[in-house]
Amino acid sequence: MISLFLLSCNFVSAQSNTKDSSLLRQEKRLPILNGFRFMPNEMIKDPFVNTFFKAKAGTGLAIDLESYVKNFKGTVIDTIKGDLSYVNGGIEFQYAVNDWLAFNAGYAGYGRLGNNTYTILTSGVSYTYGYTLGSTVRLINNEKFVLSGNAEFSSSRIFLYSIFDYIKNAVQNYGDTTFRNDLLSEDNIQRLFLSTHAAWAPYNWMGFVGNLGYGFGESFQGKTRGNVRIGLAGSIDFLNVKHINFPIGVLGSVKYNVFSETGENVDNVFTVGFKIGYTGHKDFDVGIESTYSNQKFKVTDISVKTITTVATVRYYF
Repeated sequence: MISLFLLSCNFVSAQSNTKDSSLLRQEKRLPILNGFRFMPNEMIKDPFVNTFFKAKAGTGLAIDLESYVKNFKGTVIDTIKGDLSYVNGGIEFQYAVNDWLAFNAGYAGYGRLGNNTYTILTSGVSYTYGYTLGSTVRLINNEKFVLSGNAEFSSSRIFLYSIFDYIKNAVQNYGDTTFRNDLLSEDNIQRLFLSTHAAWAPYNWMGFVGNLGYGFGESFQGKTRGNVRIGLAGSIDFLNVKHINFPIGVLGSVKYNVFSETGENVDNVFTVGFKIGYTGHKDFDVGIESTYSNQKFKVTDISVKTITTVATVRYYF
């Protein structure tokens, strides 16, 4: 499918502006339009065809989580508030074959742990790891605007420990020698997205990136179904702002998914983000990005407000 997608886009890309081709072969393919250098962000992939290596590491916190204490019959007998802590990390490499085609691969993982007894016993211990493979084809390229097509396949392995459910099922099936109860629940989740990514720089100090995509995927122990991805980000580089000229950039972003791309059984996911980064070096981008989302889990009907912060470094070759 990815090969057909690339072949169909080859003719269109050949019609795009190629005045930068000779320069790209001599210099690094930096994400620059109209004199504005775009900062990469975690939520919205940019449309640029370049070669880079990226590493990230971060932490997160689910605040004011309400855990419902139930007896083994399922009756709610109390409510406990607490938090969940997250850690995450990953690497990615993208290689530009030529001016209009790039391939990328990534590997990432994250873990979650409750901070009180009940959140640990119920749903507070889990971890995930997986890989992503993709390609980017540049379709339109001019001084202020770039449009690319992207194909992305990802596969993740999710592990969830629920001590409470393990004990409850053992008690309810006491004496049944044929019953098997596992402490660990796990699932292998695969997703495929086809999307378009655009970048626009109206000024040399301001730029926007956006994406629109559709794909198929699944949530934890759920069915495969269609998903929509929509995102928009705007950034300012103060290095090019008159009377400031300081190599710091800021970025704000918003993203919507029909359901979570990370495996949680959550629908209608809105995420907002903010990033601050250093923009004064020709070889790399470095920054800190924070995101916020309010997720309502379908199975437990629990609302989780999650804040994550990640530090990223991207080096261009």
